[in-house]
Amino acid sequence: MPTLEMNRQQLVQRVRSMTRDFAESIFRANDIYDWINEAISRFAQVIPELSGLEFLHSDKDVPKLIPLRYRHLLAVYAASRCFGQDERHYQASTYMNEFEVKLDELKTAIENGEVVIEDEDGNPVTSDIPVDYVDLEPYWGIRAKPTELPDAEEVE
Repeated sequence: MPTLEMNRQQLVQRVRSMTRDFAESIFRANDIYDWINEAISRFAQVIPELSGLEFLHSDKDVPKLIPLRYRHLLAVYAASRCFGQDERHYQASTYMNEFEVKLDELKTAIENGEVVIEDEDGNPVTSDIPVDYVDLEPYWGIRAKPTELPDAEEVE
């Protein structure tokens, strides 16, 4: 029984299945590898906790930080790029929309604490990016966080 860890070889097989390229004659393997790694870059770009993701360079490499139930999205992204290259834009946009919606779903789940990203040792990976606040003093003469904004009557 094959393992469900979704290594690069399994991701490529998934892409070929999604694009109906069973004979491996339509899309080059190197293009699929590049698009899988491009999807990894997109994960890291959108979700700060995944900024430590490494590209998959060999068939046995696994995207370790991505939760298992979201790893298939790498194949969805690559399939979208395959269809784009083949000028099948409807299918390309359908798969890209699926990728972006699920990526946003993952980001929201991480922000809400529903999904915890763990490193190889089982330690939670957190984002160390501080939240920016606007200093309101020059505008309203007060110091407050955005959640503590006064009503309009209080400012006058």
